[in-house]
Amino acid sequence: MRAILLAIALLLPLGMQAQAASVKAEIDAANQKWIAAFNKGDAAAIAALYVAQATALPPGGDMVKGRAAIEKFWAGAIQSGLKNPTLQTVAVEQFGNAAREIGRVSLDVPNAQKQMVHVEGKYVVLWRREHGAWMLDTDIWNMNQ
Repeated sequence: MRAILLAIALLLPLGMQAQAASVKAEIDAANQKWIAAFNKGDAAAIAALYVAQATALPPGGDMVKGRAAIEKFWAGAIQSGLKNPTLQTVAVEQFGNAAREIGRVSLDVPNAQKQMVHVEGKYVVLWRREHGAWMLDTDIWNMNQ
């Protein structure tokens, strides 16, 4: 009996690590879909990665609630000239059917003189598992400058 309990105690952390790695891999894949849609200028595809009642919390602006409003927000961001986004996941922690991702973002933005400037920032995303996929539920970011 002790041997079984010891084996369970030793294997449980390995299973949890494998599950965490799987969640991170799924979120990384969803982030790559977000980047691909952004680079194509497809705000509808970006919005489809969010749950129906998602909230985006952009820097310097009001809350953006719901998929339609999020699509409109990202369409405006794309039209404003934002380019080349990258997302780097720093940490993912799962809480049942939710997960929190902390990461770094970088992209090129036009300045007042219409010249492209590279900027960096950070973000937190609350993901929710719906219909077998991780989807963005709450998205907040700000820049380092």
